[in-house]
Formats: sequence, C-alpha cells, structure tokens
Amino acid sequence: MGDVWLVGLMGLMIIWFPKAAAQNPIKNPRDQKTEHTLLINEINADTPGEDTSEFVELYHTSGQTTRLDGYYLVFYNGNGNQAYRVLNLQGKATNSQGFFLIGSASVNPAIIIPKNTIQNGPDAIAVYYGKGNYKEGMSVTGKGLVDALVHKTKKMDRADTLVRVLTPGRDALLEDSTFRSMDESIERCRGADAQWFFQVAVPTPGTDNHCLLTPQLNASAVLISEVHVASSFEDFEFIELQGPHSTVLRDIILVLIDGQTKDIYFTMDVYGKTSLDGLLLIGPAQSKIPVDLPFPENSTRPVLRDGPSAIALYRGNSSSFAPGKALPAAGLLDAFVYTSTEGLSPELLDTLTPGRPAYRSVRHQLGDVSMSQCSCCSVTRDSLSYIFSRPTPGRFNDCPSQRFSQTVSFCLRVADCQEWLPKSEEILVTLVQALDQSCSCGVFPAYFKDPKAACQDLGLVFTTLLTAKSEAQLSSLLFAFQTFLESPRAVSFDGTNITAESSCFKDVPEPDMTPDAPSEIPEGTPEPSRQSGKLLINEVNPDNPGGREDTEYIELFHTGQTSFDLQGYWLVLYNGKTGRAYRVLELSGHHTDKMGFFLVGSSAVRPTPMIRLPPNTIQNGADAVALYYSRGMRYVLNMAVTAEGLVDAVVYTSRVPEKAEQLLKVLVPGQGILYENDSHSTEDESLSRCHSLSARLQSSFQVTVMTPLRENACGGPSTPSPPAIRINELGLVGSGTIRFVELEGQPGASLAGLILLIFEGQEGRVQRSIPLRGSLGASGLLLLGSGSGKTELTFEDLSAASEGSSAIALYSTSLIPGVMKATSENLVDAVVFTCRPNTVGGPLDFLGPLYAVPCGDDRSVSLSRCPSGDASGELQFAVSEPTPGLQNSCSQDAFTVGLDLCFLKPNCSVWILNHGRMLESLRKALVSSLQENCSCGVSELYL
Repeated sequence: MGDVWLVGLMGLMIIWFPKAAAQNPIKNPRDQKTEHTLLINEINADTPGEDTSEFVELYHTSGQTTRLDGYYLVFYNGNGNQAYRVLNLQGKATNSQGFFLIGSASVNPAIIIPKNTIQNGPDAIAVYYGKGNYKEGMSVTGKGLVDALVHKTKKMDRADTLVRVLTPGRDALLEDSTFRSMDESIERCRGADAQWFFQVAVPTPGTDNHCLLTPQLNASAVLISEVHVASSFEDFEFIELQGPHSTVLRDIILVLIDGQTKDIYFTMDVYGKTSLDGLLLIGPAQSKIPVDLPFPENSTRPVLRDGPSAIALYRGNSSSFAPGKALPAAGLLDAFVYTSTEGLSPELLDTLTPGRPAYRSVRHQLGDVSMSQCSCCSVTRDSLSYIFSRPTPGRFNDCPSQRFSQTVSFCLRVADCQEWLPKSEEILVTLVQALDQSCSCGVFPAYFKDPKAACQDLGLVFTTLLTAKSEAQLSSLLFAFQTFLESPRAVSFDGTNITAESSCFKDVPEPDMTPDAPSEIPEGTPEPSRQSGKLLINEVNPDNPGGREDTEYIELFHTGQTSFDLQGYWLVLYNGKTGRAYRVLELSGHHTDKMGFFLVGSSAVRPTPMIRLPPNTIQNGADAVALYYSRGMRYVLNMAVTAEGLVDAVVYTSRVPEKAEQLLKVLVPGQGILYENDSHSTEDESLSRCHSLSARLQSSFQVTVMTPLRENACGGPSTPSPPAIRINELGLVGSGTIRFVELEGQPGASLAGLILLIFEGQEGRVQRSIPLRGSLGASGLLLLGSGSGKTELTFEDLSAASEGSSAIALYSTSLIPGVMKATSENLVDAVVFTCRPNTVGGPLDFLGPLYAVPCGDDRSVSLSRCPSGDASGELQFAVSEPTPGLQNSCSQDAFTVGLDLCFLKPNCSVWILNHGRMLESLRKALVSSLQENCSCGVSELYL
C-alpha cells in the first residue's frame, strides 16, 4: 500500500499563482475612430468690400479623399459666446489632396455660403465630431471638439470665454489688414520644431498654404525664384523673381553669363511691380502665359541656355554690363549657377556663389521642368537651394514640404571624426549626388533640412530631415535611401573614398526572429547585460482626451538599456477591421537613446519624439501595433497582417464591442485584446509594459499614467492596493449546474475593472464572460445568478464539465477573453471544482485547489469560503448548504472529533522523507472514501 501511496503522492502537483492585476475598467466607446484628423487649415473672415471672397478651409491630415460623416463646423459669436451658424458635413468629402472648402461663390467652394456670413471677430470657428446636439444658438462647448480657431480683426478685441473653452493657452489670432494692400488670411503652418502655428498670409483657398515666414518675406531683397530653360523654340522659357509683395522694382539688372567663358551674353533692366504674392515673371512677350516684364524685342531665342550658365541680379543699370566685360564684384543681389556638362569656370563660381557648388541639371529634363528655389526667402547666391519641379509661372514654387518628412541618418567611417564635423554641408551634397546617381529619383540637397553631425562609436553619424512633395514621393525616397545604404559603399569626398553605411554603432547580437514569444524572465533574474537584450514595445498611448489626439505615441525599449541601432526594424500599425497596415515606419537609420528608449509620436508629446506623426495617426482600436525585424522583406501600406519577422505586438481597443480577431490570431494567438482605460487618470493614460519582458504577451501590459522616454509607472509597494474582492460562495444544483456566484469584499468597494470568467472542459476554455460594474453594498456581498433578485445575470446553461474540471475565475478586464484558455496572468481569485473526485492533472489545476462536489442528485449545495485550519492556507472552500446573501455555513470547532488511523505494513522510510506530502495525499484519499460512502458533501477543509 505504501508504494500505491507514493505513486499518488509523487503525481500530485498543485500550482497556484494568484496574481492581482491593476484596475482596468472598460472604456466608454469613442465615436471618432480615424487614422488622421480634420483641421482648420486657413480662414479668411474679413475681405475688402462686401466680404465676397471669405472662406474656411479644412484639411484632413491623410492628404487624400476622406468622408466627413460625423463632422460639424460651428461658427461662434464672441458677443454672447453662442453659435450663429452650424454646418453638418454629413455626406461631404475632402478632395484628393485632403482639402475641403466652405466659402463665398468666388472661391469655388464645396459648400457655398452667402456673402458676409463669416463674422470678422472677435469670434471663433470650431470643428466637432460625434453625435452631439450641435445647433444654432447653442453655447460654446468643448464636447466633441476636434479643432478650433479664435480670430479677430482689431488688436484690442477680446474673446476670453471662447479662448478658455476652445483654445486654452492660445490667444485670439489677428487677421491684420495692414499685412498687404489687397486681402489676407490666417493660415496654419508647421514650424521647424514640427509644432503647428498660425500666421497672416496670402489667401490660398483650396490649395497648400505657402507658409513663408512673413518676416523673411518682407525683409528680403528680390531673389531668383524659378528658372525654366526651353528645350525647343516653342517652349515657354522664363525667369521668375520674388520679393516683397506689391513692391515697385527699379535699378535692377538681369545678367546672363556663359559658364565656360565667363562672358556676359545678355542683359536687361528689371522694372515693374511685384504681384500680391511678391512675384515678377520675365519671359517672351508673345506667349500664352502673360508675363510682367517681356524680354527685349531684339533678343535671340532661346534666351536661356542649358548650361553651364549663370543668372545674376545686380543693382545698377544695364549700361554698366556690356557684353564681354568682366563681372563686377559690387552690387550683386543674387545669383544662380547651373550646368549639365563639365567645363564650368571655377572663377565664375568664386565670383557669383563663393564656396557653393553649381546646380547640376539633367539635359533631357530641361523644357518640362523648372529649377525652383525652395529655401525662401533669406537664402541668396546658393544654387543648392534649388530643385527640379513642375513649372509654376505666376504662382509659388512646387517645393517639398515638412508635412511629408522623415528623419534619416547614415554613418561615415572616418578615423578623424572631429575634423569632419564642420563639413556637414559638403557631406550632404556629396551623398545626395551619389544617391541620385544610384536611384535617378531627382533628389536634391534642398530636399534635406537641418543637417546635424556627431561623433559616435565607429565614425561620424549624420542626421537630417528628408522632405517630400507627397506621401508617395516620401515613401519612394525613403526606399531609395535605404537601398542605397543597404550595404557599406564607398563615397568620394575630395578624391578620398570614405565608407558610408546605415549605422555607426558597434555590432550587436541579432534579434530573435522566432515567431514564438520568448519565455518570461523569472523574478531574481539579473538584468540583461549592456551588450545583450532585446527590443520590445514598451508603452502605447493611442487615445487622448478630447478630439485633438496630439499626444499619441508608441515607445520602444531595448532591455540592454543602451543606445541600440534600429537597422532592419519596422513599426507597422494595423487596422482591426480590415486586418491591413494603415501606417508603416521604417526605423533603419535611427537608434534608441542611451537608456534604450525610442519614441514615435505626435508633435505635442514631450519629450519630443524621434519620429513625429501627424495628430490622430494612431487609431483608437480595435487595432494593433507590431514591431518587425527583417533584412530582406519590406513592409508596405495596406499589406495584410503577417507574423513574418514579427518581434513584438500589442492588440488593443478603447471600445467594448470592438474586436480584432484576425490581428489576435496572427500577432498574439490564443490571447485577448487589451483595453486602454480612460478612467485610470483624470488626464491621459497609456498601456504600459509592467508584468514581464516577454514579447507578444498581452498580459505584460496594464493601464498607467503616461511616461514617454521614462520608466513606466507600474506602481510598487507605495502604491495603494485596490480593495480586495474575492469569490465567497459558488451555488450548485443537480449535475453541477451553477446557480449563483457570491462575491465578497469591503462594503462600497468598486467592481469596475473586474470580469467573471467561466471555464470548463478538458481544454479549459472560456464558456462565458461577465464584465462587472457598480460596487458592493453595505453588507460587502454581491450576489450574481438566477433567482437572486439582484441581477439579471444567469447561469442556466453552465454545468460542471462531464470530463475534467470547471472553474469560476475573477480577472481584471485588461484582458478580454476570446477563445483564450485559462491563464494565471491578471488572476484575482478562482474556484476550481469537479464532479469526478479522482480527477487529477487538468488544465485548470494551476488556478487553485481542485474541489470535488456532489453531482449525483438534484439537491443544492455550495462551495463556501470558510476559515481554514490548513497550515498553508491554501484550502479555503468547503461543501456546505447554500447561504446566498447570508453568512456562509462552515464547520465549527465546537463540533469536532478525533480520528486515529492505522496503516498496516507502512513504508515508514518514505513517510519520514515525505511527511508533508504524504499527509496531503492521505487527506485526499480519506475525503474521497468518505464521500463515496456517505454522499454527505464532506470536503478536505473539514479535516
């Protein structure tokens, strides 16, 4: 018999990992769920005369056609702070560039409003989204607010209430009528720090804002803005100048020079008045496009040569610049030197653009493109500020915009790094020319802004902002840049070959590419060394309070806690409804900070993200963020969700009903979706990695306050624990059918953030989930179940499993069960029971002790929480009479009897060696035997 007991003893392994999870109440649904957002881009409230060209221009940050269902445009009167006009944008859509125009008929808007509709101010215009009751006469509100602008036309005007509700911290904007003699507007622009700002500007209804820095524009002398060289006699050739608007030009000479001989071959006096946009167009007199100043009648056509040539503007008169004369050094206003061949005179460059290279044009492109200045308006005598672009005579140049931009970096392997630091511009020019030769993509140095150089590890790391004219062009240029630096390449600097590559960091171990999630790091495991570790998604904040959505971010963390090169990594954002990528970010060229953090986010996030996103880019859910690593595979927009190259992923939602089954299946199989809980904080909150360093493990995250580029605020010993709530009684009837569940805790304790799960069957899968709300009453009890009179929840179809065991478990709602199996993560309390007393080793055993309940007749019984005489405190439930809403019926010390048992022929040596476990096995055997003989509901807790 001793051998039999030993076998039973050694097979008994009960594991219990109760783990209290952070509160994560279900988030209220958000009506708005968009990839981007709708902004007020430009307004013209006050026009000369009868206000017949006023408008409001909206812009959707996707930059493409977007339906505007659910949006409202509300106009507020500053006198009374009430709406004087409300436009429902249901059924409307932006154009292919993302613009939507409301205004007078003269500006060709999508919605025409009568003249003099938009009040001059102090007033406000606001964009709302949602199901609010927006109507004329309503008081100003911040509910559902997406964007707003408070405006005025007089400096002394005030609109304190509108500012306080709509644009706190940003005063009313002045539409200054002295800005220009004709008309002006207030336009939205993005500054060098990627922050939005508004300024008075030239009206541009339905098109991109020019966003010229007004002080530079007004202070600049006349500049060479655009040059279009004809490739045939029929082509329209022109030179366009730019200066202060509506300004008379005099005593200026236009000079054309042969780039090889340095001879002047053409001169003309420049006179006339710049346009309202500050432009003056010079070209042939007989052309379809009217010019402001024609070439002289006796000019030889074509006037402009394809190079090597130069164009210069001087102060003076044409008599001082006879053909054949040397160029004077004095009086030079601006110059542009370009060439498509060799043979350019170095002396000419030294005279006109000292220290600057010539603009290198491509002969076959001349005629259908212009050479356009794209660094307006304070840069002069610098050919590097020009790019190839479509001709725009009489209009602002077609230049790349920071609206479509991405920071890129590369490494030069140089031994004397400090000596190269002053050569940032030379490095940029050389690399861009090599890049363009490689990709033939028409990229120029003017596409790159704010170059910076620093010494790091193995060389000089060069970082710059790559800009583009569209999202498509930006993607194309980024791909060309990545391909160019896919492997180290030699680039010639002043005849010396220097190796350029993507990173200056020392080699690091390859990331684990297996699709399975790494095992959790147990407590007591030393921190990873600084030469090892892995890259993980550390924090996600997809949803901000209100409608602005400008503090969204994704934080990555390298567990080695050191600068880590992100070469080969990709961040992909997936839409839960389509299962496809709506945003793809290549991280090559970037690296984490010295603590291992890397931040991607909106412009208002502080500290500033390493990669900036437009407001409302990160969707609220049900969606996903996935981190990939691949040397060869490219991840692209609209691709289907994939596990190939997957490193880590988080699938989340802010809506209770929302699901993302495909994302869960591929990215985090067998797991539930995460809630971002908006009741966690009065401000904003995020999903933070707190419970493990395991990749692709949803339960690693909990809701916390925001901590971008800092250690996550997961709480610790000093954090107050939530009131303890536990299962107090489980009522059963007949064949193990669940009749009721009774919860116990401190009176008044909140149930928000808890969910009751029912598991059953040999596989231990979820059969039902019941989110809990409200709080415990004065008795500290909550009764759930049919016939309780307290709740509509029922358990009519839930019985104890005929095979295996069943369980009632209390979890936090961070994890929404789908087809998930039981897990110890986020477990608050559980009761595991079976109708088969001999059941051992089931999938639910780790939730707690297995209790046998009588299921052979129709009588009602309960598993009741009772005081435990067990030294370990593990056994806490006993079979008893049901007492719903009352004190549990438990055994009492007054009714006890001693049992003395004798075992014949015991193996005493085994007993001595395994005394504790032998007693445990003995107790189970005794209870099982008693129950079989008496069917009296005896349980282990009675012993």
